[in-house]
Amino acid sequence: MPSRLAAGARSLKAASIEPYVCPSCCLRAIAGHTFARTESTRFQRSARSASSGFNIQRGTADGRPRKIDNVALRVRRHQSAKRHASNGSLASVTAINAPSTVPAAYRDLHQRVLALQDSASGYVDLSRLQLAARSLESDDPVVRVALLGLGRTGALAARKLARVILSDALSDEETWEQELLQTSQDGRSLLLRYGDAEDAVQHSPLVQTIHIPSPFLKRHNLEILVTTLNADGRSAHRVTDAELEEAILVPPLTTPTSAGGRVGFVRYPVHKALVVAEGITGAVEYGRLPRFLDRAYLINAALSLPLRSSTGVNSAEQAATDNVVDIDLATHALGLFRTSRANGAQFSDEWQTSRIPALTEWIAGPKGGSSGMNLAVRKLLDSTLLNASSSIERSESEQVSAVASATVSDLKRTDLDTQISAWSSDAHRDLQMNLSTGLASRTWRRTTWWRLLWRIDDVSVSAADILRLSWLTEAEQSLAFISGRIAEAGLATLDELKEAGVNQRLVTDGIEAEMQAWEPDQRRDRAEIKAEMQTSVAPAGPGINAGDLLQTPTLLTRVQQQSGVNALFDPPWPQTIHLSRQLMLHTLVPSLHRRAQTLLLSTLSTVGGTTALGTWLFVATADMYSGGAIAALGLVWSLRRLQTLWGKERAGFAVTVREDGRRVLAEVESHLRRIVKEGGRASVGLEDAQGWREARMAVETCQEALEKIK
Repeated sequence: MPSRLAAGARSLKAASIEPYVCPSCCLRAIAGHTFARTESTRFQRSARSASSGFNIQRGTADGRPRKIDNVALRVRRHQSAKRHASNGSLASVTAINAPSTVPAAYRDLHQRVLALQDSASGYVDLSRLQLAARSLESDDPVVRVALLGLGRTGALAARKLARVILSDALSDEETWEQELLQTSQDGRSLLLRYGDAEDAVQHSPLVQTIHIPSPFLKRHNLEILVTTLNADGRSAHRVTDAELEEAILVPPLTTPTSAGGRVGFVRYPVHKALVVAEGITGAVEYGRLPRFLDRAYLINAALSLPLRSSTGVNSAEQAATDNVVDIDLATHALGLFRTSRANGAQFSDEWQTSRIPALTEWIAGPKGGSSGMNLAVRKLLDSTLLNASSSIERSESEQVSAVASATVSDLKRTDLDTQISAWSSDAHRDLQMNLSTGLASRTWRRTTWWRLLWRIDDVSVSAADILRLSWLTEAEQSLAFISGRIAEAGLATLDELKEAGVNQRLVTDGIEAEMQAWEPDQRRDRAEIKAEMQTSVAPAGPGINAGDLLQTPTLLTRVQQQSGVNALFDPPWPQTIHLSRQLMLHTLVPSLHRRAQTLLLSTLSTVGGTTALGTWLFVATADMYSGGAIAALGLVWSLRRLQTLWGKERAGFAVTVREDGRRVLAEVESHLRRIVKEGGRASVGLEDAQGWREARMAVETCQEALEKIK
């Protein structure tokens, strides 16, 4: 038999004719339905008598059928009221015009329970909560008890136990007793309700309803669900106690869903459940269940074993546990008493020995607790709210644990922070030593003032070589290594590591828009495309051929010429050093070269002017010494000025490069430390935290309302 899940409300429409309410399904209310049946019978009798009176009065002299019309009008009003009451009872309890059958003492609690379905729907068992809400709609609700057969013979044992409990010893054996013992051919469960055997029952694919005129059901206002509980030994150890409790208190009922043999499962909540097992196999299955089944109000267990042995009358009874009963012995005692009332003493002895009375007391339970509410309903609410609170706490703890496991440990953060400090120290040493060595090298000496007269083009070449070879080259290589360690630790993604951190923008908006909007040129004729296809070895990608690839280097070259940025360089580490170097190569080096050209042109202009002035004076006065003095003065002054100003420019370039290097190292260090401090920290979502808070408040308000009921 396939495993069973829990049951819904569609199959319980067959129970709509009963004079009491189903606790969990949308059936008719107790008061309205009972009134409808009583008034319907009374009005039908009145209508029949009125109809007879109408035939008699038709022959009278006055012929006034006023009295008869009043009766007929009352019948029509009653039928209309009956339809209205039936439709109203089927309305949802959460509707605006909800049924007003809830007692005044339970209205606040009933509203809070309905609100709990929306606030904590993911943490509460909705089927049990709906059963509790329906139970609060009456002062004396129907208590549903499930007898769950465990093991191979558990289903038959549960049926025999139901027969023994519900049978009346003072009456003869009835038809429903034999019908109860017959095994259901379609695998449906049994729902035992109080009523006459002749009452019409609508057929349901979920349960087979049997009306039993049992005083036990009527006195305690009970209905009994007889079904099975499949406990696979291989999976019994993999389920938690909460899951097993839910499977017992919300037993699943199988229902065929198609002609192909597939079955579905519908949840069917109960107030309390009794697990029934029989024989050695049942004892083995019972031993696999957790011990919380023993001596519990909501869940209990009964193991049917012989309590009378051939060697001693009470030996087996004395050695038995509290959960052991003898269903066969109780059945034998019931048969003896029905055979002859003279067997009353033996019946009493065997009946007490079978321990069935203690079991019936547990099934019936006290009518009300200390608060006046039915104890079964109160225990159901307590269990549902407690499970909801546990589910909320479990969900929150699991989420917090998941967040804690996803967060990088502080020990690893401390280790990485130490490595960043070591890298920063080495990077500053690299900037100090390598840059000083580069500025004292032969390459930089080619930019001295007297070399500008014939090697002025060496200024930009020498300055660029200093930046490319001596400016934080080792620090950038070490940065790649420590960035890999940070990414390996899970503190940051590659995109977060590649954040530049420089404020200057190298690529202009126009160039960036042009790069993003660039598409392969499709305006080519077929001959050109055919030639490109023949010359290309393999297609480079969808929609791109050899001709399109030839356009790409041109675009990248133009971008690099205009901005100094290589668009193909995309390393997975912070690009602050690289972009700062490219920025200086693109702005500082050309500025230095332009300043050198300006100073050289000014020097040559001064020398040329003084030389021309000396020559004119020599020609005009024939004084060679005066003209030579003026020319020599202009030459010496201009060269001295070139030496002074160009020396300041070279020193300013060195200071700028050094200070920019320190600034870049400080930015990279702060960026890495911020990643190590803040990165890799998972946090609980605000929506989850708000959902837990709202669900917890809803459960607490229900518990407070439950405690106020006295």
